[in-house]
Amino acid sequence: MSASAADQSRRLVDLEFRPGELPAADTPSRLEAGQGRDPGGDRPGAGKRTSLAAWLALGASAVILLLVVGNAAVTFADNAFRQGSVFDMLLLLALVVLVGAIVTLLARQTQALRKLKSAERAREMASQLARLDSAGSGTRLLAALQALYADNAIVLGRLRAASTALQPHHTDRDVIELLNREVFAPMDREADERIQRAAIRAVVGVSTCPHPSLDALVVIAVSIALVRDLMSIYGLRHSARSLWRVLTHSILTASSAAVMSTVVDFAMQAAHDRIAAAVAGTAGEALVVARRMFALGALAKAEIRPLPVQER
Repeated sequence: MSASAADQSRRLVDLEFRPGELPAADTPSRLEAGQGRDPGGDRPGAGKRTSLAAWLALGASAVILLLVVGNAAVTFADNAFRQGSVFDMLLLLALVVLVGAIVTLLARQTQALRKLKSAERAREMASQLARLDSAGSGTRLLAALQALYADNAIVLGRLRAASTALQPHHTDRDVIELLNREVFAPMDREADERIQRAAIRAVVGVSTCPHPSLDALVVIAVSIALVRDLMSIYGLRHSARSLWRVLTHSILTASSAAVMSTVVDFAMQAAHDRIAAAVAGTAGEALVVARRMFALGALAKAEIRPLPVQER
């Protein structure tokens, strides 16, 4: 029994691994098959459903944001019209102006989304090429990018110059590195500058605004403006899924800013030295907001960039 089983296993091994019977690996076919999958599925968490804890956190953040802004509007209006407070009247006007500015930014953002193209398919193709690290498919990535930037003469010229610099021995990963270096590096530098400016504007806003609702609205306005700036730099738009991730991060940042500002107000009222409490609390709040704005900018940049961000 054991001898026959051994002979059968040897025959199976011989049949299974006999030279010439295994099909050759076809890299282009694998790439074409991968294009039918959900774009972004290879990125961490892209193909997974949002967990219940994440939905609860997002819902709680949205409720906190609405309650803080709504309560502030009612309080400002009551103090302004019943007590004749000029300060509350100014705060109410500032609140209305911020809400109007946010609505205007959202309207313009919606119009821009309709005109621009999404880079998600090109980014998915580049991710697969970098993972396979074969040769011969980089030209299709170049063709996809040229179709995306058909209306942008500057970027289109850089893409054509990069295509002329390619050699037959270059792998697909070499093509991606060349595109990152020659085409998208200037965009990345400008995008990083805009992210830094947005973080500074958010810090100044939360440090000077006298109410948590104004802090939250300033963070939302700065976030929307940052997303719009990144769209103008790269000439592309976010996909629906990536835009949802960016907006979710923005809501979480705004609600956390409102909560931190409320805590600072309570600390000022309870502390003996209100000036020290205000300075320490405002500095901590500004530091957290700046860090979250940098994280928001990095996320928005990675989701709109047509090639995956290179790790440094």
